[in-house]
Amino acid sequence: MATNLFQIKSQISYLCSVLEEYMSNEEIELVKKAHKIAEKAHSGQFRKSGEPYISHPLSVALIIADLKLDYLCIVAAILHDCIEDTSVTKDDVKNQFGEQVAHIVEGVSKLTNLEFTSSSQKQAENFQKLILAMSKDMRVMIIKLADRLHNMRTIDSMSEEKKFLKAKETSELHAPIARRLGLHSIGVELDDLCFKTLHPRKHLVIERKIKKQYGNQKKTINLIKTEIENRLKFEQIAATVEGRQKQPSSIYNKMKIKSRKFSEVLDMHAFRVVVENTNACYQALGHIHSLYKPIPLKFKDYISAPKPNGYQSLHTVLIGPRNMFIEVQIRSQEMDFISEYGIAAHWHYKNTDKPSKKLARNWMGSLLDIQQNTDTSIDFLESTKSDLFSDEVFVFTPAGKIIQLPLRSTVLDFAYAVHTNIGKKAQKATINGNESELSTRLKSGQTVEIITGRFVKPKPGWLDIVVTSKAKTAIKAHLKDNSKVELARLGKLLISDALKFQKIKINDVPLDKWNKCFKELNCADFQDLYIKVGLSEIFVAVVVNKLLQDINNETVNTLTIGQTKGMAINFAHCCYPIPGDEVTGVLTSMRGLVLHRSNCTQLEHIKEKNAQWMEVDWHSDENEQFEVGISCLVENRSGRLAAIANTVANLGVNIENIEQQSRPDSSRLFHIVVAVTNIIELNNVLDKLNNLPHVISAGRL
Repeated sequence: MATNLFQIKSQISYLCSVLEEYMSNEEIELVKKAHKIAEKAHSGQFRKSGEPYISHPLSVALIIADLKLDYLCIVAAILHDCIEDTSVTKDDVKNQFGEQVAHIVEGVSKLTNLEFTSSSQKQAENFQKLILAMSKDMRVMIIKLADRLHNMRTIDSMSEEKKFLKAKETSELHAPIARRLGLHSIGVELDDLCFKTLHPRKHLVIERKIKKQYGNQKKTINLIKTEIENRLKFEQIAATVEGRQKQPSSIYNKMKIKSRKFSEVLDMHAFRVVVENTNACYQALGHIHSLYKPIPLKFKDYISAPKPNGYQSLHTVLIGPRNMFIEVQIRSQEMDFISEYGIAAHWHYKNTDKPSKKLARNWMGSLLDIQQNTDTSIDFLESTKSDLFSDEVFVFTPAGKIIQLPLRSTVLDFAYAVHTNIGKKAQKATINGNESELSTRLKSGQTVEIITGRFVKPKPGWLDIVVTSKAKTAIKAHLKDNSKVELARLGKLLISDALKFQKIKINDVPLDKWNKCFKELNCADFQDLYIKVGLSEIFVAVVVNKLLQDINNETVNTLTIGQTKGMAINFAHCCYPIPGDEVTGVLTSMRGLVLHRSNCTQLEHIKEKNAQWMEVDWHSDENEQFEVGISCLVENRSGRLAAIANTVANLGVNIENIEQQSRPDSSRLFHIVVAVTNIIELNNVLDKLNNLPHVISAGRL
């Protein structure tokens, strides 16, 4: 017991020493007062680990102190369990520390017993309570996240079953919220602790590999840091450079998403470069690109297009010394401040109830804006739900399980996510009790029930409904195994109708023409060809085109494509086709239909190797964006890259990648990849760039 008391005294002493860096003596005295009240209230209470319970709220307060939050947050963190677990009341807290602290403590207490493994209705209600608590005071959510972080740090005292449930809930709910609020350090640690709990063996293996790799590359990492510092100093750019290793969870996610081995994950090490302002960010990027070779398509400009949580930075992946791949993040001091503290940055501003104007320009500030201007909590819930989980949707099963799916997922995706057997028997569904089609797109917070049918089986049309790879793979596998007769019938019908349109009967095509077609399209026989056409693995237009070329030297009409989102259509990076170009489609087994510009220098060679190609009439959705390469030759002047980037950003166009090359005449050649909707928008970008001072020429690659 004496040892425990000594540890508690050391804990409060350390907390106060941290607070001394940014708090007044009067505020620290209030923190000490809160500690005495909490210590007395929790006297005799112990955690499952055997520690006195007071160690938990003190640990939560230390996490909050690392975010440099005000004394109100620190006091509330220390008292956050008092109302729920002790005789201390809200009025007691209010009388001792004021209305704000009492309000925060009460808000955290209300969140303590929310369960996300209960019935679907209860789970949805609890999710709503969580968001509503955030709407009343965001500090409630910050303390709750710190509370969950400490619980995850000490999760080993729980049973295996509870550890798994707690980690799963944290990975599905708390970690995404931390990321959306810009609380980087909390989000990263939660992700890694969840990964360690849910996949202990994988975590251990990756952790050992990281340590081994770092041991082998430590000197190189220090060399890179020094070289970047020296180059920027030589160019008279004031900067601080820090290096770090990526967490096992981050590396595992890359391995999983991109189907890569550990050795194939390129950017194991990241370097953060912090400069004075935005212009210096782009200047530093240019100099670092001239120091190390950048990897094409590995550049992200989050300055001109910030993330939903307000994060801003330039990201680029480079080949460093000894061919080591490194990621470099470049940001201004203000961007770094927001990156480190996220929504917590709001409470760094003392004696004000409003965030700074610059903070209000990002998602965190806009969330506070919504909080102040919505009439009801329900309005706030509707306004923020889409912002909070913008890249995925979270829906519930009738049993209360949370299912995480990509944005634009449908009811049928949900059915396959629950279980493959549920998916393949899905007949209809209800969303929040209302009957819905299998093709209905899902929104976060909905409760979905799948109604199965005994005689239902997957249809080829289902492939057009689903967006997740799990569902697509399962549907194709079932169709191949169990519906060969139906698929063959469908494929034959499609080919027959297309030939009939050309005034040719399918039975009139000579067998030798069919055999040549089989050979060129890598099909064994008629049934194999028909099945692949039925599965859309071979386009019927390609088949008919080949038969017509052999019969009467004619060709079928150009293949017409509208929307490309969700379809197996890719765009060649050798020529970057965009809507408005004349394009040719090449059908591949791995990437689906790949579109090239018809004047692409690589196309003739590709046609010789690939038999499935044809001209394409392409009309895209106005909301779709496509990458295209630009070549920009500029005079060697300071700030040239910043001017180009700002011009493009002001047009509402994102820069996806930048490379630069030095030339003998001291000019610089920038190869830039931008995302545009069509050729008209591209021409507008080129016009603006060509009108810039010091730009010699700008054109399409």
